[in-house]
Amino acid sequence: MPLKLAMLGFLFTSSFLYLLILEKVWEKSEKDHSRLCPWDCLIFVQMWPNSFCVSLPSKYGCVMSGEAKNWTIHGLWPSDVQKCCPYWHLFPSDLTNLVPELNRYWPTFTNLSNFQFWQNEWEKHGTCGGCIESLNSPKKFFGAALFLHTKYNIDRVFEKAEIIPSCRQSYELSTFMDALEPLLGPQFQLQCVTDRQERQLLVQIKVSLFSNFSTGCVAEPPVGLSPYYPCRAQRGILYVPPSQKDPRHPCP
Repeated sequence: MPLKLAMLGFLFTSSFLYLLILEKVWEKSEKDHSRLCPWDCLIFVQMWPNSFCVSLPSKYGCVMSGEAKNWTIHGLWPSDVQKCCPYWHLFPSDLTNLVPELNRYWPTFTNLSNFQFWQNEWEKHGTCGGCIESLNSPKKFFGAALFLHTKYNIDRVFEKAEIIPSCRQSYELSTFMDALEPLLGPQFQLQCVTDRQERQLLVQIKVSLFSNFSTGCVAEPPVGLSPYYPCRAQRGILYVPPSQKDPRHPCP
């Protein structure tokens, strides 16, 4: 009997020590992950191109193509971190088979080339996503953004809610929020710009995602200067139509 009790005591002690070791390993793994991947959320940003040029500084050319009829990708941004690996450059060969879709859904509307725009996005934001397997190459990063553009389809939501671009009809913030929340969850933000007549124009929608691309992650508000601000509920919001003739002033 004493032998059995001794064996039970040994097993209990061994199990307890094993759990302690596992806990220490887990804690170390978490700390290592935190050092390698110091962000909590991914911010997926879609842009309404017809408002983009309103706040664009005059030193940048504004080019509005006939394809600017849909929401496009602005970026996929790991939160609170930028330029994680300055030596990890983007090359055209990295985007084999993705270029036609990227040209359509992730174009630039400035005098940069599309590839220059993608280079900037990769070096500033994409390199910070490489700490998780689903984003650990340019092909995966840009492919993920294209996937998210399809998954979180703003055009489809607005069409279903009968939210139509117009220079005459403005919308309440709640109209947009009610239409988008079933798709984007609670953690998203509408951003606006102000035109020369002091009107609010919807320009961006930002949604916070977990690393598995599901909604609901809570990200800290970014710190920095931006012409975009959270749309204000106290005023109407214009969802402007395309204007190739004068893209800086889409609603004269």
